[in-house]
Amino acid sequence: MDIRHLRYFIAIVDNNFNLSRTSQHLYISQPALSMMINEFEKRENIPLFKRTQGKIVGLTYVGENYYRDAKDIVEKYNEMNQNLHKITNQITGNITIGIPPLVLSVVFSEIMPYLILENPTINFSIKEQGAYVLKKELLLENIDLAVLLYPEGISKNIIDSFEISRSELSVFFSPEHHLAQKEILTWQDLHNEKMAIFDKTFMIYHQLSEHFKRYNIYPNIILESSSWDFLLNSTKINKALLTILPFPISELYPATDYVCRKIKDPVPWRVTLCRLRKNNYSNIENYILDSLLKAFKS
Repeated sequence: MDIRHLRYFIAIVDNNFNLSRTSQHLYISQPALSMMINEFEKRENIPLFKRTQGKIVGLTYVGENYYRDAKDIVEKYNEMNQNLHKITNQITGNITIGIPPLVLSVVFSEIMPYLILENPTINFSIKEQGAYVLKKELLLENIDLAVLLYPEGISKNIIDSFEISRSELSVFFSPEHHLAQKEILTWQDLHNEKMAIFDKTFMIYHQLSEHFKRYNIYPNIILESSSWDFLLNSTKINKALLTILPFPISELYPATDYVCRKIKDPVPWRVTLCRLRKNNYSNIENYILDSLLKAFKS
């Protein structure tokens, strides 16, 4: 019997073996209830009920034991479901999550506030630093979860990594910039161009440096910053300046005072949620990780 059939069996006994009254309480037909009983006894080849002239009048010895076991199982099943819905109210404590400022704005702007508001018993600490720094913080166990960029540069034997967002890096500049006429740029187009980029604490800086070397180009880097909106605003003020940021910025913050152009053979922008591999995780670590992964999946 499954849990539903166990409830039916218990109800029959509790209603003094009156199938008519039991079927009314359970909102099923009496023939369906009788069929369930007969099929189970026939399949198991074990009688649960005593019968007189075809009418159920009591439980056999096996039936009495089965009744006690069924009540224990249903009670445990109910308790299990109650605990399932109580779990979020029972979890308290602290969780530290490292998220790069850009990723926080572009990827977590809706999810993070919702998660915090839905879990008032949890104290969230958000460390806003570049992914390059957060990687070290995670390895030093100064944070519980880190949002990094793939490839993280950490052995998969050390961390669990889950991709939560995927896009690419693109070029942002003023509509008056001389490259604005091109629909798609090449890396050679960026040679000697005045550029504002993220500083060395950001993984994007190191990804771009690798691509500059690969294509043998030397941009004229005017400034470095940890603020993506400052980088973008700089291109609005200096019409000859460009910056390289994730493409989703153009979709989330559309404007007429800048244009966005994709690059042929772009740098992938793959955001991952990471944690160190351990033998045991706290309830709060597992709960927050599961909640975030569920939110991004939906």
